[in-house]
Amino acid sequence: MDTKLKSIRYSSVTKGIAVFLVWLCFMSAAASGIFLLYNQEILSSSNYYQTWEFKQEFSRVLYDTVDYHVKLNSEAAEDEQRFQQIKSSLGNMVNFVYFISDTESEKAFSNLKDGEGLEILKKQPSYTYMDSKMSRDYQLWYVEEIRNTLSGTKFEVHAAIVEPLREGDVFYNTYTNYTKIKSMASYAIVLLVISLTIMLAAFIYLLYVAGRKDENSEIVVAAIDRIYTDVHTFLVLIAAFISVAAVAEVSNGGDSALFIAGGIILNIDVCIGLSYVLSMVRQIKSRQILRNSLTYKAFAVIRNYAVYAFNGKLFKAWILLVLLGYGVVNSVLFAAFYSAFRYGGSFDFLVSSALLLGFNFTILYFAAKSLKNLMEIMEAAKEISSGNLDYPINSKEMSAAFAGFAGNLQGIQKGLQKAVAEAVKGERMKTELITNVSHDLKTPLTSIINYVDLLKKEELDNVKAQEYLLILEEKSARLKQLIEDLIEASKASSGNLVVTTEKVDLHQLVMQAYGEYEEKIEKAGLEIRTNIAEQDILVKADGKHLWRIVENLLSNTLKYSMMNSRVYINLDKNDQYGLLTIKNISAFPLDITPEQLTERFVRGDASRTTEGSGLGLSIAQSLTHLQGGRFKVEIDGDLFKVIVELPLWKEE
Repeated sequence: MDTKLKSIRYSSVTKGIAVFLVWLCFMSAAASGIFLLYNQEILSSSNYYQTWEFKQEFSRVLYDTVDYHVKLNSEAAEDEQRFQQIKSSLGNMVNFVYFISDTESEKAFSNLKDGEGLEILKKQPSYTYMDSKMSRDYQLWYVEEIRNTLSGTKFEVHAAIVEPLREGDVFYNTYTNYTKIKSMASYAIVLLVISLTIMLAAFIYLLYVAGRKDENSEIVVAAIDRIYTDVHTFLVLIAAFISVAAVAEVSNGGDSALFIAGGIILNIDVCIGLSYVLSMVRQIKSRQILRNSLTYKAFAVIRNYAVYAFNGKLFKAWILLVLLGYGVVNSVLFAAFYSAFRYGGSFDFLVSSALLLGFNFTILYFAAKSLKNLMEIMEAAKEISSGNLDYPINSKEMSAAFAGFAGNLQGIQKGLQKAVAEAVKGERMKTELITNVSHDLKTPLTSIINYVDLLKKEELDNVKAQEYLLILEEKSARLKQLIEDLIEASKASSGNLVVTTEKVDLHQLVMQAYGEYEEKIEKAGLEIRTNIAEQDILVKADGKHLWRIVENLLSNTLKYSMMNSRVYINLDKNDQYGLLTIKNISAFPLDITPEQLTERFVRGDASRTTEGSGLGLSIAQSLTHLQGGRFKVEIDGDLFKVIVELPLWKEE
């Protein structure tokens, strides 16, 4: 059932019915609206006597009555035709009643019936009184003419429409029309509301199903949608203009001609407008409303030409055209300047001079701007090549000649940034993996160490078991140190360590560390030679991390130095850094680069028979960088040299 309803919803018959409803309801709403607007004056009046039509007709009859009795009755010979016309008109009046009297001569004129007095007139809602002293506040026509007629006389005028109105004159006809329009207004309003509601519902339905054959189908465009959208819009506007002009033309033929022609034109406009709106909706749904425009296609052609012109494919031809155009324009301007100089007046000379200088200065400005852009691109290329991948390049502010070049350089910059970001991400993931694994290893290792301690407290008679226990203790302690070094290396390389810089005496710290390692150094058969150029070397560093750097370097020296060799420790400073240099002779051949030695798990002992973990130099390097220093390793044969540079402390 649901599938059947969906098929009905998208069927052509349903769409056709919706189109018909939109047309029909629009026409009925338009007819109702025109009726209400056309009779707005009647509908806004609270009663018949306030309508414009009544006031106009009443004023005309009143003026004719006053003119007939006050003026024409005594001067009938002068305007016999008007006298007879008014006499005939007044004779046909059924509902208009008047009483005109002269207070001096007591002469009176009236069409009141016998037995009827002025009280009947005064009771009517349309009662009007006028005399020669009347004000200008009357909401009637012909007030000025009536004033002129009554001026200088003692006439008083009483007039009214007596209710109930009887059939037989214009007032009855206009009153009947008034009541009919009043009664029809409520029906017109209901029809307007219903028509608008149905039209809006049908229109929304058409917008929803436009271009679809079913709920999940692709948008299907119609034949009319192949017209360019801007051309289609222009044609619709032309049709609207023609419609307005046609209605204005036929309006001179009277109301009947206007209604007939207006109805035909409105029908045509509804069909055109609905077709246009649905066409635009289908193109919006299919996302081609912009692409399917003549303006867009023309712009695309111009843009492609510009791209070809400035990306090198048409660059030479473009340059030749520009140079040729510059030569032609400059020649014309120079010819005008020469002609004005020889034959023209001062004004012509000033104008031609201004044009010539202005044109050349403009060309000079754009040329200088292009050269400046070229210098900016060269500087950007230099910065990017040196590793500054965040150097700003704004290709939008470049001249047209170098915009493509700048865009290509931006593409290279973004590619390098992406590669660096991916490399950093991979390094971070590797560091996090090492940290997590190290933490996971610490738990079972702690258990092993604890059980080794428990076994040591037991009385073991087996000598071999005691030897094995010592090996377990030694290896577990080494593994614990390795894991701790690994965690610290991961934290240092990822920047997860807190660094609190303070003033540190580099000489005092190195000597203190040397004092703690002095006994171990003597057991290793090494001879330490210190060379201290400066006693007072104050550096800006974290004391805890700097101590770990010196400790790792001395430990590295003990593990990998040749027996009975010398180790040199030098302390010095330059304008910016405090320098610590340690040199020793390696016990193993250093067939490795300095960069490889500072990587994690890389050791100078290729056979890996020493106790080192390969993390000491890596940790020292990372900690140095975290404190804003520099770490450098140099190898010369078997001579190993490490240089640590830390920023000097500067008093604020």
